[in-house]
Amino acid sequence: MAVSLLASACTDLDSATNLNPEGPPMIEQVRFKETATNANGILVERTIFGFGQHPLAGTTDYPAAGQGQMATASVTGQKFRIVMDELLVGNNLEEIACRGPVDDDAYDTVPLGATPDDIAKCSVAKDVLPASCPASMAHAVCICKLDGGCGDVQKGQPVGVADVNQDGAADDTHFLKGSVGIRCGTFDVPIKVDESYWNPSGDQNKPAMGGFDVLGPAIVLVPDAALPTNLECGLTFSPNVVDKQGNQVCAPVDGDVNKGCTPGNVDAFKFKTIPLRVVAQTFADGQTGVDRNQPVILGANAPLAAATLSAVTVTQGGAPGPAFTVTQMSANSIKLTFAAPLAAMTTYEVHVSTALTDMYGQALPQMTTFTFTTGA
Repeated sequence: MAVSLLASACTDLDSATNLNPEGPPMIEQVRFKETATNANGILVERTIFGFGQHPLAGTTDYPAAGQGQMATASVTGQKFRIVMDELLVGNNLEEIACRGPVDDDAYDTVPLGATPDDIAKCSVAKDVLPASCPASMAHAVCICKLDGGCGDVQKGQPVGVADVNQDGAADDTHFLKGSVGIRCGTFDVPIKVDESYWNPSGDQNKPAMGGFDVLGPAIVLVPDAALPTNLECGLTFSPNVVDKQGNQVCAPVDGDVNKGCTPGNVDAFKFKTIPLRVVAQTFADGQTGVDRNQPVILGANAPLAAATLSAVTVTQGGAPGPAFTVTQMSANSIKLTFAAPLAAMTTYEVHVSTALTDMYGQALPQMTTFTFTTGA
């Protein structure tokens, strides 16, 4: 009886560690970063469940405003872990490396049904490659697709799989451009294909090593630029991204797979990014005794549009202030250099108007003013 009960427990179909191959592939959770104010009033950045839930998660594992649509998503340093309830067809998510360009890059998709033997046939030495890996082969890979040829390889001829260690397998893979993306408003955020990947392992079990950040199977999506500030964002999936039954990805409400969803519809997953924010870095707002000779440096939480730096002005007692030049020190910082040392024991106001925008044209929500008083 004990053995029977043990076997029954090991095959419990309701276990949280089992995948859910029935129906369309559903997004169960999405983990990414938020920037929010902690209990001490300090802005902190942390990775949380921005979508979906987990039975072992605590309140600190969800948005600061509570469960639901996140409105405090960070715009820089993001990485999205999109946890699926079942396996997807990896051929439509990643490409393997070829020995040279075959289309717009040196990577190619692996045909459905291809086996390791097919890849090995296209990994042989250059002199025997045309015979081993002809384009007429059902599962040939790394075939030149360019009308003008691929270097010394004509269109329709094999370029060869990159296999320096000669183990019959590709040396590298990268994420398939356009397969999964992030859209904020009307902006499609570029994706780092070399850092994004499909991880077919894992389940809903939280291991000791890695914790929630190794739940799977999962798509890991890394933006190649900052996200726009103060915009609603979501995911986009190519219709080719499917499970083994050919069903497209969808997102159930709250990530609850029991609620189901329509294949191809991921509208249930939305989040909003934080607004553009500017802070003074060379002095604290209201500070006295500030060095008369130092420049003023302002920092932003997102890359700024250089054409909008004229949004920064300086006044003294409400009247136009001293002459200065404004330059962009880095994507996120502005430097104000004064033409002459500032007057001693004098209060100045630095104003940043709503004409300042991020790189996407998203404006500072409201005028921001900082004051400081110079020293003797």
